[in-house]
Amino acid sequence: MKLYEINEAVETLLAALTVDPETGEVPADADEVIAQLDALAMEKRSVLEYLAKVVLNLRADQAAVKAEEARLKARREQMERREASVMAILDRECAGEKTDLGVATVSYRASEATEFTSEADARTWLIAEGHDDCLKYTEPTINKTALKKLIKSGVSVPGAYVAVRNNCSLK
Repeated sequence: MKLYEINEAVETLLAALTVDPETGEVPADADEVIAQLDALAMEKRSVLEYLAKVVLNLRADQAAVKAEEARLKARREQMERREASVMAILDRECAGEKTDLGVATVSYRASEATEFTSEADARTWLIAEGHDDCLKYTEPTINKTALKKLIKSGVSVPGAYVAVRNNCSLK
């Protein structure tokens, strides 16, 4: 039986278990209804236990996958370091000249990059000379921890509030 079917059956049985408002008497079949409710409660508990086991198994699988990811990441990084080391040797030995090695060709291309001796001096000059197209301005970000403290201290901040959540956990 599915969880929603169990909940529907419980509601149906509870509706059938009505007490006479005038006399306060319980119907004659109340013991049978209570027995059915107990059976449904046991079945519901069994379904919930199964769902808890599924969650625990998924957590264990996640941990195993995470460990494998870490192992593979370490292996990839080791390969990247080795590649960089071997490329440095090739670069040193080819000395900037295009070299055909049969299985591969070592070649070079020119590239340009902007670098700074003093980024602060460059920024000051660009602002003073009106070259705003060479500057990027970023939006300020909100420190949510500090904002939460501010709101909890009694300050009303438009567009912000502290949400209280009820988090479910399984251990």
